[in-house]
Amino acid sequence: MDVNTRNIRAAIRMLVPGKGFVITGDIENEADYTENVIFDPPSSKPAWSSVQPKIIDAQWDVVRITRDSKLLQCDWTQLDDVVLTAEKVQEWKVYRTELRDITTQSDPYNVVWPTPPS
Repeated sequence: MDVNTRNIRAAIRMLVPGKGFVITGDIENEADYTENVIFDPPSSKPAWSSVQPKIIDAQWDVVRITRDSKLLQCDWTQLDDVVLTAEKVQEWKVYRTELRDITTQSDPYNVVWPTPPS
C-alpha cells in the first residue's frame, strides 16, 4: 500500500470511525476518490473536501512517528554518564531540537530532516 492510500485510509477512519469501506485503486484526486472508495452504506462516505485535510494530518502522524524514532535512537547522547565531549553533547542537543521542531515545516510530504552529528 502506498503512502497516499495509507493516509487516505487513516483519514477516512478519523472522519467516520467504524464505518465499512474498501479502496479499490489509486487515489490522486476527487474523481479517483469517487470511483475507488466504496462505502457500506454509500451514504456514510465523507466528502472529498472533508478527507483532504485529514490526509495531511495522517502524513504529519507519519512524520512524528519517524521523528520520535530518531529521538529515541539518540537519547543516550543526553545521559549524565555519556562518554562524549561537551561539544559533541551540544551538537546532539541541537540535532534533537531540530528533530522536535520538524513539524514547523510546511509540507509533511517533503520534510527536510536534520543530519545527526558524526
